[in-house]
Amino acid sequence: GNRPRLDSTTDGTRWTPCRRVANDRFVLLSREDEGFIKEEEKPLPSNENQRKVWLLFEYPESSQAARVVAIISVFVILLSIVIFCLETLPEFKHYKVFNTTTNGTKIEEDEVPDITDPFFLIETICIIWFTFELSVRFLACPNKLNFFRDVMNIIDIIAIIPYFITLATVVAEEEDTLNLPKAPVSPQDKSTNQAMSLAILRVIRLVRVFRIFKLSRHSKGLQILGRTLKASMRELGLLIFFLFI
Repeated sequence: GNRPRLDSTTDGTRWTPCRRVANDRFVLLSREDEGFIKEEEKPLPSNENQRKVWLLFEYPESSQAARVVAIISVFVILLSIVIFCLETLPEFKHYKVFNTTTNGTKIEEDEVPDITDPFFLIETICIIWFTFELSVRFLACPNKLNFFRDVMNIIDIIAIIPYFITLATVVAEEEDTLNLPKAPVSPQDKSTNQAMSLAILRVIRLVRVFRIFKLSRHSKGLQILGRTLKASMRELGLLIFFLFI
């Protein structure tokens, strides 16, 4: 009956809570040293409905519905990346045949997608989801200015811009097929304009690679990798410098 409690010393001082606090503090420091992201307290919207929507799209661990939204988002991102990779395969590319003045034909790759192309239709569905998700998150966010300061939101915007530029190009090409009166253009100017348009479209398609970084929103590992690269930029720059020597 006189045995001391397991959570106290011989003089009656309780040590278990102190040990827990100390252990929790040690775990927190060790996780930060290992590269884990320190959880920061972020403000939530004051409006109840706005807060529910914000938690639904921003915090997958907040509810079962939020997990479903996160799974859909990851699936759409992966689908768009797969479509982007398949479009680069030769068997899925589109080509145009031009008649030349030397009684021959010239075959060139058509950078402008067909509006009825299955890949373009799937891409359209993905962009609809990306635009919807970005718009809802912007409307529900507690601070609109901080929303655009977030690197991940900037990546989300950059990831959808190429589609709308490509869509404008498709619409412009459809109008060119109509029999509308146009000012005469010399063959040299026409070929120059086509070359510039193709170069711009290729750069725009390359920007779609940014969608890979959208996965980091749903992956702590990719977030840690990004922070590691950011912290090691000076060393990586020095390594690249020595490689060029």
